[in-house]
Amino acid sequence: MKIRFLEDTNIRRAPRVTDADPPVGMMFKGAEIEVEPDMVSGESLQNISGWYHDKHGWYYWSGRAEKIIEEPPPAPPGGIFGGVVMFPVDEKEEHPDEDMTTPPPPLANDDALLNNGEIPEGETRAVPSLEVLLEEEKRLRAGVGTLPRPPKEIGPDILMPAGTRSTAPPSFARDPLAPPATAPEPAQNMATVPVFWQNPAPQKLNWGVQNALIPRDWWLSRHLTGRGATIAILSTGADPSHPDLPGIAGRFQADNGPLEDRHGLGTQAAVVAAGCGQTVFGVAPEARLLIGKIGEQDHLITPEQLVQGLRWAIGAGADVVAMLVDLPDLDPLELETLQSLVDRAIEQDILLVAPVGTSENKKPESRYPARLKGVLSVGAHDQYGQRCAFSARSYDLDLLAPGEGLLTSTPGRQTGTNLKSTSIAAAFTAGFLALVRQWQRENRQPLAPTLLFNLLCETSASRRTFNKGEDVEYGYGTLNPAEILKKLDASKPA
Repeated sequence: MKIRFLEDTNIRRAPRVTDADPPVGMMFKGAEIEVEPDMVSGESLQNISGWYHDKHGWYYWSGRAEKIIEEPPPAPPGGIFGGVVMFPVDEKEEHPDEDMTTPPPPLANDDALLNNGEIPEGETRAVPSLEVLLEEEKRLRAGVGTLPRPPKEIGPDILMPAGTRSTAPPSFARDPLAPPATAPEPAQNMATVPVFWQNPAPQKLNWGVQNALIPRDWWLSRHLTGRGATIAILSTGADPSHPDLPGIAGRFQADNGPLEDRHGLGTQAAVVAAGCGQTVFGVAPEARLLIGKIGEQDHLITPEQLVQGLRWAIGAGADVVAMLVDLPDLDPLELETLQSLVDRAIEQDILLVAPVGTSENKKPESRYPARLKGVLSVGAHDQYGQRCAFSARSYDLDLLAPGEGLLTSTPGRQTGTNLKSTSIAAAFTAGFLALVRQWQRENRQPLAPTLLFNLLCETSASRRTFNKGEDVEYGYGTLNPAEILKKLDASKPA
């Protein structure tokens, strides 16, 4: 039997509500699932004691659900992800694999609308009407149009002579001075090759991937999974035999010592960027990985080790380099050497990302390499779009990305939430840039790092439109994959 949820409804382990046994997830309004034909009697809410349950042992209060009399036509092969958000849990148990076609509602920036994710009164949450959501979207987009200035003066400027940069929004028309596009890889035979990302289990997806509808709009609709793109993670290494990291194409060790990741940050970051979903999915599950171990612990990495790692990543052919380091200072020689390497990377069309810094200091700070010309500086926000308390304030901040409470995995292969570090937000962004790089290649539309970073900032969702781009807490706003996809799709030749 199938039921349809009329309001957002919690998923429970038993037919009761108790603080000692919190919900394991949420079914969104409009979602449809298969349940057992017989209801069970449980805790009475609003004088209704009936609870639905499925074959996996999950329970749903029946007060805001209805039976579906006629079965809908079968979904297309692979289905469309949507309808459910699973919360990270420690139990190793199977979760329902529902066939649902209603995507979760967009993440609003109004805490009153989100109600902090809690469901009041019984087991359901009233869902704002479409009119309310559209008005919220209109308010959110107000002022997001043209870019008043580039996020940082990125040099050398590939598409324009120095000093002649335009402040107009970036154009996607092919520029004769742009580097030649890389030919797309031959299309895979989708009928014979198993496509593990087409119907991902919801409990293997972090909230950042879910809220941005990346599985539906990027993976499934456009087959943009990072295929053919290479991400270099420069951090504390990564577990080479981790089941979520089969795409490791190269490894580097800055100093003599054990290759394994004994800290955990590097492995977590690699899974967030490109986990293949054996236990956890990353943003770009088909991207190749280059793992550079440039230190045992992130706060002990030296400028010299960073230089060694970046030089290796450039030579190894990385498309995106996540430099997961935040150094408080560099001496003049170190600064010159590192900036020279960054310039070389930009000349080779490599996208460079770094964390703004992990600090709760109220005074704005500048960290390296995020402060360098040509590097996208990324801070962290939570699932409600709020800046994380550990994300440093900085005048060099470009934007915020998901970075707190993300589902990931450790070198010990334990799933859980990420370490509180802006490096995770930078890794999330690096994974997303791999999706964009695949789009560029397959559509033969190159975009220099300068303009691509401008695009990310121009489309960012800003909660505070005043001083956009000069906000030390939010930069230009939060990474907005949906708006970026609209821009990319609109740029395709007719």
